[in-house]
Amino acid sequence: MCGSVLLTASAVFAQPITTPAYSGEQSPGPIPLTPSWWTQLGGSSSHTGSSQTPQTSGVHLSSPHWIATGDGEITLGFTPQAGVVADNERVYAIGFNQQFAQHIAAFDQDTGQLAWATEVPFALLDSWSTPSIDTINDTIILGTGLSVVALDRFTGDLIWTTALNSPIVNASPCVTEDLGDTDRVFITDYSFSSGANGSLICINIDPFSPVNQYAPGDIVWTIQLPGDCSGNTPAYHDGVVYVSTADDGFGGPGHILAFDATAIAMPSPIWDTTNPQPHGFFSAVTYADDFVYASSYNFAGLQRSANTVKLDADTGHVEWSVPTVRTDASPLVLPNGKILVSGGVPTSPTTLFTGSLPAIELIEDLGDSAVVLWDSFEATHDDIDQSGTWDQGEPFLSLGGWGHHPIAFVSQRKTRLLVGTMTPPSGFNPFSHASDLHTIDLSKHPTDPGFILSTQPNTGNTPALVGNTLYTTSSTGISAMTLHSAPQPLPLIERIRTSIYGQNLTRAFKQTP
Repeated sequence: MCGSVLLTASAVFAQPITTPAYSGEQSPGPIPLTPSWWTQLGGSSSHTGSSQTPQTSGVHLSSPHWIATGDGEITLGFTPQAGVVADNERVYAIGFNQQFAQHIAAFDQDTGQLAWATEVPFALLDSWSTPSIDTINDTIILGTGLSVVALDRFTGDLIWTTALNSPIVNASPCVTEDLGDTDRVFITDYSFSSGANGSLICINIDPFSPVNQYAPGDIVWTIQLPGDCSGNTPAYHDGVVYVSTADDGFGGPGHILAFDATAIAMPSPIWDTTNPQPHGFFSAVTYADDFVYASSYNFAGLQRSANTVKLDADTGHVEWSVPTVRTDASPLVLPNGKILVSGGVPTSPTTLFTGSLPAIELIEDLGDSAVVLWDSFEATHDDIDQSGTWDQGEPFLSLGGWGHHPIAFVSQRKTRLLVGTMTPPSGFNPFSHASDLHTIDLSKHPTDPGFILSTQPNTGNTPALVGNTLYTTSSTGISAMTLHSAPQPLPLIERIRTSIYGQNLTRAFKQTP
């Protein structure tokens, strides 16, 4: 397997560096010699979006160690904003070959060499579903088209497939790992604007046994939810599965529900909470420290016309609701207790302005209330004509977006962020790759020097982070980078571009400490 892989001067990843202890913003422990895998959307079944490594050795993005699109037999273009997952050997991504057949592909983490690529059912409606790794049964699981499929993670061979009555769109599989011989995968189907409610589907993933009367791929139960579904990835923790709905089936507020994940027959909800604002949820929910978080999408209004909610995981009680940017991405719960939302829709002169622009928002949790500390669009928008709203051509710092899931990590005793800049679409096509990936210092305001710590162009779709190494796709391929303690010089092409065109807005806000 050769060709289609671009190696830099060093194709071998730097080994993780052991660092002093720390806690929270000052957190403890050396970097593990064997970093945890990035197995699902947001890193785990709870989708918190935080690195599993207590602390990385740096904050500066290296140039890609390799960039790959396939081998001599297959060339892939990767699905915009579909996340990647990674174990200790390979990274797995979704893409299409030159005949537009969809594949799951596995790439060697050290070299970018294609290990295998397996065709899977075609995704509908530009779905950006992220695959998941079943670490116990060594499979890669994906919901696509009218199927959920499981492939051997070593060979790519099909292990099982489950046919569904409705398609999967933007929803990712949520896999359990702590239920002994009865682990499950949970996923929602697509029903938005169809006149029918969506469903939460529970599928068995463990072998048939005296305590498990299902074969791998068997549907254990399907429950109709009180609303439409689109992109509603469930979250799981300690025997409970949490899920949201896009709306109530009539264009009204979405719901968030909790179910017994160990049930062997269709369960009733443990609780069912309606969004206090009249908006639906189109994303994964997030579980963290006995609470559930969800961010909504409002089809009308300006920058902060949607909302983010925090619910008690045991009772479903709404702790708070705060206005935030519209999004299809789940909230990140940061190591320091703050919450980050990525949302907004990129626009261009040839596309419709939806009322919000790409931004990341930092939320302070005050217990029974919350406040948005800053919105990166609002903080950096240059309102040239003083109209009070954004007008085409007015500059701002574009970070995150409605389909982009950033990653939080801790380095140098501070909470940092890996976040992309989504490319404005052309024509009425809102599904776009990222153009850049950045590391952000979240202890700073978006207008402060040093807010952007480093930038790597031509990378940045929803990434995965394993130890010090991150993997991401873009319009140029899938790539691997590491986080370094010292900044690297800009590539020659970037220095030439800067000297000719001057600093763009992103560079203007970037200052290396």
